[in-house]
Amino acid sequence: MRAPRLFFLAVFLLGLPVVSIGAGSEVVEVSVARFGSARAPGGATEPWLEAELVLAVNVPPDSGSRVISRVGVALTLGWELPATAGGFRRMDYYRAEAECVALATGRANVRFYLPPELVKRDQLRGTPKLWTVDLTVAGQAIPSAKANQAAALADGSARRAFLSTAAAAALANAGLLLPQYLTPFAGEYPRATPSFVRRETLGLTPVRAEP
Repeated sequence: MRAPRLFFLAVFLLGLPVVSIGAGSEVVEVSVARFGSARAPGGATEPWLEAELVLAVNVPPDSGSRVISRVGVALTLGWELPATAGGFRRMDYYRAEAECVALATGRANVRFYLPPELVKRDQLRGTPKLWTVDLTVAGQAIPSAKANQAAALADGSARRAFLSTAAAAALANAGLLLPQYLTPFAGEYPRATPSFVRRETLGLTPVRAEP
Protein backbone atom coordinates (compact mmCIF):
# COMPACT_ATOMS: atom_id res chain seq x y z
CA MET A 1 0.00 0.00 0.00
CA ARG A 2 1.42 3.36 -1.00
CA ALA A 3 1.94 5.77 1.89
CA PRO A 4 -0.09 8.97 1.38
CA ARG A 5 1.80 12.08 0.36
CA LEU A 6 1.05 15.45 1.90
CA PHE A 7 2.59 17.41 -0.92
CA PHE A 8 5.02 17.30 -3.80
CA LEU A 9 6.11 20.79 -4.69
CA ALA A 10 8.83 20.11 -7.20
CA VAL A 11 9.37 17.92 -10.23
CA PHE A 12 12.67 18.23 -12.04
CA LEU A 13 13.40 16.72 -15.44
CA LEU A 14 16.99 15.57 -15.26
CA GLY A 15 19.56 14.71 -17.91
CA LEU A 16 20.51 11.52 -19.70
CA PRO A 17 23.89 10.18 -18.58
CA VAL A 18 25.35 7.30 -20.60
CA VAL A 19 28.06 4.84 -19.65
CA SER A 20 29.62 2.32 -22.01
CA ILE A 21 30.16 -1.11 -20.50
CA GLY A 22 30.89 -4.32 -22.37
CA ALA A 23 29.41 -4.70 -25.83
CA GLY A 24 26.91 -1.87 -25.76
CA SER A 25 25.95 1.44 -24.20
CA GLU A 26 23.75 0.93 -21.18
CA VAL A 27 21.68 3.99 -20.41
CA VAL A 28 20.65 5.02 -16.90
CA GLU A 29 18.68 8.21 -16.57
CA VAL A 30 17.33 10.02 -13.52
CA SER A 31 14.27 11.28 -15.31
CA VAL A 32 12.36 12.86 -12.43
CA ALA A 33 13.21 14.02 -8.90
CA ARG A 34 10.47 14.81 -6.40
CA PHE A 35 10.75 16.18 -2.88
CA GLY A 36 7.77 16.07 -0.54
CA SER A 37 6.26 14.58 2.59
CA ALA A 38 5.02 11.09 3.37
CA ARG A 39 3.55 9.54 6.51
CA ALA A 40 4.95 6.18 7.49
CA PRO A 41 2.62 3.15 7.49
CA GLY A 42 1.01 2.00 10.71
CA GLY A 43 -0.86 5.14 11.68
CA ALA A 44 2.10 7.51 12.06
CA THR A 45 1.08 11.15 12.26
CA GLU A 46 4.37 13.00 11.78
CA PRO A 47 5.59 13.29 8.17
CA TRP A 48 8.99 12.23 6.89
CA LEU A 49 10.75 14.18 4.14
CA GLU A 50 10.81 11.97 1.06
CA ALA A 51 13.17 12.37 -1.90
CA GLU A 52 12.05 10.20 -4.80
CA LEU A 53 14.38 9.66 -7.76
CA VAL A 54 12.81 7.97 -10.76
CA LEU A 55 15.36 6.00 -12.77
CA ALA A 56 14.68 5.22 -16.42
CA VAL A 57 16.80 2.28 -17.58
CA ASN A 58 17.47 1.03 -21.09
CA VAL A 59 19.60 -2.05 -21.72
CA PRO A 60 20.47 -2.14 -25.46
CA PRO A 61 19.94 -5.50 -27.17
CA ASP A 62 23.63 -5.70 -28.16
CA SER A 63 24.94 -5.22 -24.63
CA GLY A 64 25.23 -8.94 -23.96
CA SER A 65 23.17 -8.67 -20.78
CA ARG A 66 19.52 -8.36 -19.80
CA VAL A 67 20.29 -6.06 -16.88
CA ILE A 68 22.66 -3.34 -15.70
CA SER A 69 24.35 -4.52 -12.51
CA ARG A 70 25.23 -2.45 -9.48
CA VAL A 71 23.74 0.93 -10.25
CA GLY A 72 24.78 3.33 -7.51
CA VAL A 73 22.71 6.39 -6.60
CA ALA A 74 24.07 9.08 -4.27
CA LEU A 75 21.97 12.02 -3.10
CA THR A 76 23.49 15.12 -1.50
CA LEU A 77 21.24 17.78 0.05
CA GLY A 78 21.92 21.29 1.28
CA TRP A 79 19.06 22.74 3.33
CA GLU A 80 18.98 26.42 4.13
CA LEU A 81 17.48 26.65 7.61
CA PRO A 82 15.39 29.57 8.91
CA ALA A 83 17.30 32.18 10.86
CA THR A 84 16.99 32.17 14.62
CA ALA A 85 16.17 35.38 16.46
CA GLY A 86 19.06 37.75 15.88
CA GLY A 87 20.95 35.12 13.91
CA PHE A 88 21.70 34.22 10.33
CA ARG A 89 20.49 31.53 7.98
CA ARG A 90 22.73 28.48 7.85
CA MET A 91 23.06 25.40 5.68
CA ASP A 92 22.74 21.82 6.84
CA TYR A 93 24.15 19.09 4.62
CA TYR A 94 23.07 15.48 4.22
CA ARG A 95 24.36 12.69 2.03
CA ALA A 96 23.33 9.07 1.47
CA GLU A 97 23.98 6.35 -1.08
CA ALA A 98 22.15 3.25 -2.26
CA GLU A 99 23.28 0.60 -4.71
CA CYS A 100 20.76 -1.33 -6.79
CA VAL A 101 21.62 -5.00 -7.28
CA ALA A 102 20.62 -4.89 -10.97
CA LEU A 103 18.14 -2.99 -13.12
CA ALA A 104 16.34 -4.21 -16.22
CA THR A 105 14.92 -1.99 -18.93
CA GLY A 106 12.07 0.03 -17.49
CA ARG A 107 11.58 2.18 -14.43
CA ALA A 108 12.82 1.96 -10.86
CA ASN A 109 12.35 4.36 -7.98
CA VAL A 110 15.09 5.06 -5.46
CA ARG A 111 13.94 6.93 -2.36
CA PHE A 112 15.70 8.58 0.55
CA TYR A 113 14.17 9.95 3.75
CA LEU A 114 14.82 12.43 6.55
CA PRO A 115 13.05 11.48 9.81
CA PRO A 116 10.10 13.46 11.19
CA GLU A 117 12.06 14.82 14.14
CA LEU A 118 14.32 16.75 11.75
CA VAL A 119 11.41 17.79 9.56
CA LYS A 120 9.69 19.31 12.58
CA ARG A 121 12.78 20.79 14.21
CA ASP A 122 14.14 22.47 11.08
CA GLN A 123 10.82 23.15 9.30
CA LEU A 124 11.91 21.16 6.23
CA ARG A 125 9.38 21.65 3.47
CA GLY A 126 9.39 21.56 -0.29
CA THR A 127 12.68 21.34 -2.13
CA PRO A 128 16.15 21.81 -0.63
CA LYS A 129 18.00 24.88 -1.85
CA LEU A 130 20.93 22.78 -3.10
CA TRP A 131 21.00 19.14 -4.16
CA THR A 132 22.81 16.79 -6.51
CA VAL A 133 22.34 13.26 -7.78
CA ASP A 134 25.40 11.18 -8.71
CA LEU A 135 25.14 7.86 -10.56
CA THR A 136 27.60 5.01 -10.96
CA VAL A 137 27.51 1.68 -12.77
CA ALA A 138 29.70 -1.08 -11.31
CA GLY A 139 31.63 1.63 -9.47
CA GLN A 140 32.25 3.69 -12.60
CA ALA A 141 31.02 7.27 -12.33
CA ILE A 142 28.59 8.47 -14.95
CA PRO A 143 29.41 12.03 -16.09
CA SER A 144 26.98 14.43 -14.50
CA ALA A 145 24.38 16.11 -16.68
CA LYS A 146 23.60 19.76 -15.99
CA ALA A 147 20.08 18.92 -14.88
CA ASN A 148 21.23 16.41 -12.22
CA GLN A 149 21.33 19.12 -9.60
CA ALA A 150 19.57 22.23 -8.39
CA ALA A 151 19.55 25.13 -10.84
CA ALA A 152 21.97 27.04 -8.61
CA LEU A 153 24.56 24.30 -9.21
CA ALA A 154 24.28 24.15 -13.00
CA ASP A 155 27.73 25.70 -13.31
CA GLY A 156 30.40 23.04 -12.94
CA SER A 157 32.50 25.05 -10.52
CA ALA A 158 29.49 25.72 -8.28
CA ARG A 159 28.68 22.01 -8.23
CA ARG A 160 32.23 21.04 -7.36
CA ALA A 161 32.35 23.62 -4.57
CA PHE A 162 29.05 22.34 -3.16
CA LEU A 163 30.20 18.72 -3.19
CA SER A 164 33.51 19.68 -1.60
CA THR A 165 31.76 21.55 1.21
CA ALA A 166 29.16 18.82 1.66
CA ALA A 167 31.78 16.07 1.84
CA ALA A 168 33.05 17.53 5.10
CA ALA A 169 29.91 19.17 6.49
CA ALA A 170 27.65 16.15 5.94
CA LEU A 171 29.77 14.08 8.34
CA ALA A 172 28.03 15.86 11.22
CA ASN A 173 24.72 14.46 9.95
CA ALA A 174 25.94 11.01 8.93
CA GLY A 175 23.20 8.40 9.16
CA LEU A 176 20.30 10.88 9.18
CA LEU A 177 19.45 10.81 5.47
CA LEU A 178 18.38 7.19 5.00
CA PRO A 179 17.79 4.95 1.99
CA GLN A 180 14.28 3.51 1.85
CA TYR A 181 15.28 0.04 3.09
CA LEU A 182 16.42 1.45 6.45
CA THR A 183 13.13 3.23 7.16
CA PRO A 184 9.51 2.29 7.96
CA PHE A 185 8.88 2.63 4.20
CA ALA A 186 10.98 -0.48 3.43
CA GLY A 187 7.93 -2.49 2.37
CA GLU A 188 6.15 0.30 0.56
CA TYR A 189 6.01 0.88 -3.21
CA PRO A 190 6.88 -2.77 -4.08
CA ARG A 191 6.20 -2.50 -7.82
CA ALA A 192 8.87 0.10 -8.60
CA THR A 193 11.39 -0.42 -5.79
CA PRO A 194 14.55 -2.35 -6.76
CA SER A 195 16.58 -4.70 -4.58
CA PHE A 196 19.59 -3.10 -2.91
CA VAL A 197 23.09 -4.20 -1.99
CA ARG A 198 23.11 -4.30 1.81
CA ARG A 199 26.38 -3.51 3.56
CA GLU A 200 25.30 -2.29 6.99
CA THR A 201 26.15 -5.62 8.67
CA LEU A 202 29.46 -6.29 6.93
CA GLY A 203 32.44 -6.56 9.23
CA LEU A 204 30.40 -7.37 12.35
CA THR A 205 31.71 -10.25 14.45
CA PRO A 206 28.99 -12.73 15.45
CA VAL A 207 28.40 -12.97 19.17
CA ARG A 208 29.13 -16.44 20.53
CA ALA A 209 26.73 -17.86 23.07
CA GLU A 210 28.18 -18.75 26.45
CA PRO A 211 28.49 -22.51 27.05
